Amino acid sequence: MPAGRSRSSGPSRTFGLGTRGPWLGLVAGVAALGAVEVLVLHLVAAALLPRPVALAVDVVAGALTAALLAAFVSPLRSRHRVVDGVARLRLGWVAAVDVVLDDVASATVHRPTAAAPLELGAAFDEDTGRVSLVRATTAPAVLVELSRPVAARVQVLRKVRTTSVLVGVAEPDELLRALAPAPR
Repeated sequence: MPAGRSRSSGPSRTFGLGTRGPWLGLVAGVAALGAVEVLVLHLVAAALLPRPVALAVDVVAGALTAALLAAFVSPLRSRHRVVDGVARLRLGWVAAVDVVLDDVASATVHRPTAAAPLELGAAFDEDTGRVSLVRATTAPAVLVELSRPVAARVQVLRKVRTTSVLVGVAEPDELLRALAPAPR
């Protein structure tokens, strides 16, 4: 960024991720699959293992399924924030990127195409270095290009370095204003 164009650290701003419907459908599917998996595992363990071991299998399977569901539910209450000169872009516990506003090279509304549609969820594209955080494919998206790679977390625990972030956001124009450099 040219000298003299510092970023504002004005008041905290929050931005919604768009409608919850598509993500809620994904959560419902994962919950149903998890319930069936735990039930089948319980029936097999009860039939083949001693009672204490079968109980341990039930507890472990139930705890792991509950933890997975908690991670999947977290984007339903997630919001992006711009505060103290940092854009905190989140998809619940699933993914996160903290971008210092001075590292934003450009931010534009992203227009998906039939060849490159918006994809639901959190992803990292190794070829482009782009992190994608999308809760609803029907919501507008903003593409944030960075002047240098920044650390990001995707798929709950995977650490990557990203050069751009594609975020689904309900208020794209307001996010673009929050990411813009302060006037001289």
